[in-house]
Amino acid sequence: MSAKKQNSGVTVAVVYAVALAVFLVVFGVIGFLAIKNFVPGAEAENSEAEESVQTTYSEDDSSTILYTVSNSQNKLLSIVITKFMPSTQKIVIIPLSPYTKCGESTLQDVYQQSGIGEMTGQVGTLLNIKIEKYMTMSDTTFSEVINLMGNSMITLLEDFEMYDKASDNYIQYKRDDKISVDGDTAVALISNEEFIGGYSTNMKLSGEIAASSANAFFSHTEYARNNIDLVFKKQYTGADTNMSNEDYNKMKNAIVYVIENSSSPAYSLTPTGGWNEDGTFEISDEFISQLDGYLS
Repeated sequence: MSAKKQNSGVTVAVVYAVALAVFLVVFGVIGFLAIKNFVPGAEAENSEAEESVQTTYSEDDSSTILYTVSNSQNKLLSIVITKFMPSTQKIVIIPLSPYTKCGESTLQDVYQQSGIGEMTGQVGTLLNIKIEKYMTMSDTTFSEVINLMGNSMITLLEDFEMYDKASDNYIQYKRDDKISVDGDTAVALISNEEFIGGYSTNMKLSGEIAASSANAFFSHTEYARNNIDLVFKKQYTGADTNMSNEDYNKMKNAIVYVIENSSSPAYSLTPTGGWNEDGTFEISDEFISQLDGYLS
């Protein structure tokens, strides 16, 4: 990867996008969830006045995070933007194809030539939105994050064939089948190059997987509250990111608030546009002009 690692030098104290994430999501949240580094404070032994926990949130508490998933050849498999809005208890997930046109290049080209930071800036310019943070994940890390968040259900957009390690056989799925998505299945879906719909199908599935995984996680309130730090640490380790301990600490109360008040805060918003003969995707001006309404 051409970009230098930007991990915070501060050690993560607790084994948490997606991240949510932001993901934080995941997938970012993830992982969200878009989750940021957590350092727990020591409890005062004789505290007579405890700090009040914020229970109401405004637009100022919202955050926008870009997550990527890439394989061992540094090829992008997925780009997902997560807008976490605790004031409305929503997580809007926008999947992008790595082959989205950005000037004379594609996002894949910008990522490989200039790194995740530059690509994030160009995505923000392209969509006319502010993206504060970014985080990369390998396909292996992405699979592990999905497994931590728990299996979710999605409806297949096309026929799909997947190798099953347990049975050492290929399993055939049909369009409109509802399937349970674990980490291996998620990676297989976003990296599959045999879809009739091409990379358009991969893009849509990236958004559906991210949203369904986030909702599966948030629907188990106690588990989610107890494991957001673990999910984040899994995302954070080895990531190229500009997130910090302070970022996470500012966001964690809001994440817990949404966990305790919404079982399905996430939904996917797939960009509209057109695919060119060379396999590149151009986002429609109409979609970009309407984004502000969805993200506020």
